[in-house]
Amino acid sequence: MKEIKSKKINVKDVFNEWYTVPSYQRHYVWEEDNITALLEDVKENYIERADEEYFLGSYIIQSKDGNNDLLDGQQRITTLFLLFAFLRDYEKTQDQFRDVFQKYIYQAEQPMEGIDERVRLSYEIRGNVKSFINDFIIPKSSITENWNLIEEKALDIKENLSIQHICKALRCFKKFFDENDDIDLIKFVKFINVNLVMINTSADTLEDAFRMFSIMNDRGVKLGNADILKSSNLEVIPDKKDMENYAREWEELQANLGNDFDRFLSYVRTLFVKTKAKLGLLEEYNKNIFKTGLLQKGKPFFEAIKSYYSIYNKVIQLDNNDNYQYCNLIHVLNSGNLPTDWVPVIMCYYKRFKDENLVEFTKLVACKAIADMICGESPTKRIENMNKIMPVVERSSNTLDILSNSQIFSFDKDLFMHNIQSDIYGKTFAKTLLLLLEYMYQDNSILHTFNLVSIEHILPQKPSANSQWNKDFTEDERINNVHKIGNLCIIGRKKNTSLSNLDYQEKRKKYFERNIGNFARTLSIYHRYPDLWTLAELQENTNIALSDIKKMFNIV
Repeated sequence: MKEIKSKKINVKDVFNEWYTVPSYQRHYVWEEDNITALLEDVKENYIERADEEYFLGSYIIQSKDGNNDLLDGQQRITTLFLLFAFLRDYEKTQDQFRDVFQKYIYQAEQPMEGIDERVRLSYEIRGNVKSFINDFIIPKSSITENWNLIEEKALDIKENLSIQHICKALRCFKKFFDENDDIDLIKFVKFINVNLVMINTSADTLEDAFRMFSIMNDRGVKLGNADILKSSNLEVIPDKKDMENYAREWEELQANLGNDFDRFLSYVRTLFVKTKAKLGLLEEYNKNIFKTGLLQKGKPFFEAIKSYYSIYNKVIQLDNNDNYQYCNLIHVLNSGNLPTDWVPVIMCYYKRFKDENLVEFTKLVACKAIADMICGESPTKRIENMNKIMPVVERSSNTLDILSNSQIFSFDKDLFMHNIQSDIYGKTFAKTLLLLLEYMYQDNSILHTFNLVSIEHILPQKPSANSQWNKDFTEDERINNVHKIGNLCIIGRKKNTSLSNLDYQEKRKKYFERNIGNFARTLSIYHRYPDLWTLAELQENTNIALSDIKKMFNIV
């Protein structure tokens, strides 16, 4: 590593330089809370320690050709850049200071002196962000003139993420200065320019800069695993155009998946390693994938991510997937309390065999995952069992060999049956198991979702003292059967306690009248027992449910 230079520098001198946010950097993501916290901190120090320095944080740059690629600190630098633009246009700013603020964000062309037009902070390839800054930030009075549109963009969830946050920042500035109109604006800004200091760290090479970038955090917004993983793979791509394309594609994937992006990356890790993760996501990739040669950094990494995202989008997110029998099963798995250890297994199978016997394979995986939960296997053991399926998939020449492999899908059937014949209400597997029963009963040529569901007791847990329930069931009978699978069903709304405690005939009538979800098994129960729900009906329905489960789980 070549020498890396660091120095203390005040904000005024920070904005004597020129910066570019490279294409591989993330969006401007500071929220209003981050900005308000910064402004309040600065205000407190301005009031109480006006003669002292206030440390704002650090930033990392790679200097080249009279410009600085901003590798860390873009959130702070962008916030200050926007602050100066806002103050330039702010109604309470004295006119003689507007040009001062303007020079912090923009240099106009001066042909006689050979000075080119230049923006203090520019964004590579993000054309819409660059255009927004050119139209809404750079021209004098542009913020004031476009304020209504800025307000709209701040609230528009469909807007580019950076633009949305830029507009939120401008709103935050206005609120702060409007509420603190007793502050001497010029003295306050002077305090920002002179007393606020940052640590400037510069590196001559992109490699050195990235190493620094990978170990530092933005103030208030920590670099995520995805950010660092992206940057460390972009740095080994020699062609700038390729780097920009992969950065843009990565950004699109990250925007599409949102908070699930890190989880998706962990699924990809599992597909390569096929073991439970013992380290953090970054370490797992570095030590167990890149260093072991399972995957090369740079282009091969990005191509693998793109390929697996296509699979994930199809078989897990179900985008443009018209196989409703399969989609309904995935909805069951996602709507219960089942851990997602099964996801890489399905992705592995689809990569190898596409749609061939996909439904049958997914049923086996689902039953194995649910059975392991019911049998009380530890989380570690459940993950191991899922991961054992993938090597079998990869080395099999046809799907029938996989489907007939009883070993990888086996579980303790005696323990399984014992546990589902016990009280299941309140168990982590109860909702998933009941949804699986619904899947067996429903018409799977139609797409079904399970967004708002709850478990309903047909015989109430606490019936009223004068109810028919207390005539039809002894207290022991109720206690011994109320939480059994035959007394439980799925309804499509939040449970209504007053409805739940009604006597059977009235309850049944209300359920149909109010159409509490079109759940096939639930409806079949109320059709099968139109008159009574006594111990005999409950036990009969329990036996039916157990028989259905045996069929689904292939228990002879």
